[in-house]
Amino acid sequence: MTRPISGSNSEKYTHGHHESVVAAHAVRRASEAAAFVLPQLKSPMRLLDFGCGPGTITNDLAEHLLPDGSVVGIDSSEVVIEQARSPAVQKKLANVEFEVNSIYETGYEPASFDAAYAHQVLQHLSEPVAALSEVKRVLKPGGICAVREVDWGVSAIWPNDERLSKFFDVYNRVAERNGGDAFAGRRLKQWFTEAGFGDLVVTTSTWTFAEESGLEWWGEQWAERILQSDLAKRAVEYGIATESDLQEISQGWLDWVQAEGAFFAFMQVEVVGTKA
Repeated sequence: MTRPISGSNSEKYTHGHHESVVAAHAVRRASEAAAFVLPQLKSPMRLLDFGCGPGTITNDLAEHLLPDGSVVGIDSSEVVIEQARSPAVQKKLANVEFEVNSIYETGYEPASFDAAYAHQVLQHLSEPVAALSEVKRVLKPGGICAVREVDWGVSAIWPNDERLSKFFDVYNRVAERNGGDAFAGRRLKQWFTEAGFGDLVVTTSTWTFAEESGLEWWGEQWAERILQSDLAKRAVEYGIATESDLQEISQGWLDWVQAEGAFFAFMQVEVVGTKA
């Protein structure tokens, strides 16, 4: 099923769907990204994964909800929805489906789902409370919504490098210009409150990169994404950075990977709310 993406035509996803972005997102798994809510998700629940991207977390959630639970993954990008469907077919997961749809206006009947989940989605939306309100509408009474969002303002990096300081400035300014919020984590509780969810459970976790494999994965992907993704295109389009600036930032990430004592960590905020 494919629905028109009304209500999201003006949204600009900061990362875009360049292959470097999708590849980075495809390594995400529910065991880490949804660990804060997995114990509450049990068969025969029906779950909505909104902003599901390439679907690796979605498929994990579907396996977690076997034998009688099911998952619907939605995203506004037809490209990533098509990519999400293939692994589900390969895994022979009959309890998951993917749809091109808008979280602002899903078209689902009220009380259609027992639970909803999103990973790193609200930070890219111009109206996160409206999105959560639509989630609340399609949840059953007593249903839960679980969301995880980064806060780029709570991070630590070593060694200091002006090129990487420039990266964070560029990222934050592009996100803001797009209508998103790079500091979404700290606002997540407030957004849930405004959307009318109750019994909020708020937790935090961190992503840490210190070992060689993690440093290479993090630094090398951003060295490419700052040149090739929509983040780069928007930065130049908005006059926030020049192509020369982006080349310097890219090299800064590559140099950081090789630097003695290289380290990076930043905070994730997780909220689980209940529909009364």
